[in-house]
Amino acid sequence: MDQTKVANEILIILYNSFFLSESNPNLKRLAEQQGWEATTFWNLVNKMSQEGLIESAGLGGVYKIAAPGVLHAEETRIVAEDLVKTNRKARMQILLALAKVYEEQGSLYSVQNSELYRQTGLDQTQATANLLVLHGLHFTERFGNGGSRLTSRGHYEVERERNYRYIVNEFESLSDLKPQPRGRALQQLIAKIVEIYGWSQEESVKTSNEEMDVIVFREREYYLLESKWEKDRIEAPVIRELIGKLENRIDVRGIVVSMSGFTRGALEQVHDHTGKRIILLFGNDDVRALVYGQETFDDLLNAKYKALVTKRRVDFK
Repeated sequence: MDQTKVANEILIILYNSFFLSESNPNLKRLAEQQGWEATTFWNLVNKMSQEGLIESAGLGGVYKIAAPGVLHAEETRIVAEDLVKTNRKARMQILLALAKVYEEQGSLYSVQNSELYRQTGLDQTQATANLLVLHGLHFTERFGNGGSRLTSRGHYEVERERNYRYIVNEFESLSDLKPQPRGRALQQLIAKIVEIYGWSQEESVKTSNEEMDVIVFREREYYLLESKWEKDRIEAPVIRELIGKLENRIDVRGIVVSMSGFTRGALEQVHDHTGKRIILLFGNDDVRALVYGQETFDDLLNAKYKALVTKRRVDFK
């Protein structure tokens, strides 16, 4: 029995039932129908329960998906994309409605769930399920008789979403700028994005051409960030110049962002200096994945770092 495949199938069934129906599936019947070996299956179910992905919802093998399981199913893209988009939008609508009360009246005020559904215009089954997810994530909490209110954690999530919307709007406005200010603005925007993921950023001293270097860092991990948004692909001299800057700093790596890609010569420069200085490249698709929330900065960084160090392969999209 392929446990990963079975675990995914369990999550898919529980996810769809949670949002599309009012009944919870019986996993005992499911295992019997699929012919899965009982001991291995129930050990897997127990493991998923301990990890907080699913939880018992009654006797006889009835289970439902838990809030962390919902996020896991959505982030691993094992459930229908259209349903995921619908649910994410519903959860944000609920959070924004509660945030309005939180910000205008105070954190102690709540909204009746029926009024919340009316304000957001959501179907009651869909709204109730997504509100339960928000409760499970501690973004919201039950209050009084049939009411809900935003938590401080939920308000932080709303602020994070607002930051994302700002980033998307800023990014889409950059294409009208000329190349040099556009590259500089892109650099500042990426610095804001990395802050969302818990990294810090600061501007260093001016370089000889009066540009400001941007350093992004977390704990003892430092990267010198350079961004270009030009018509032509970035060539080797840009990489050589960055290598020169890195050699004047202790244990600092480099990130070069180019919306137009990189020439073979630029890639060779990165490859040839891997033993001395790590330089990671971000292309057009990488940037767009960051801006639109399709990939996290840490995931992209880790994948590029691993490819360069273990396979000496320079990856960018």
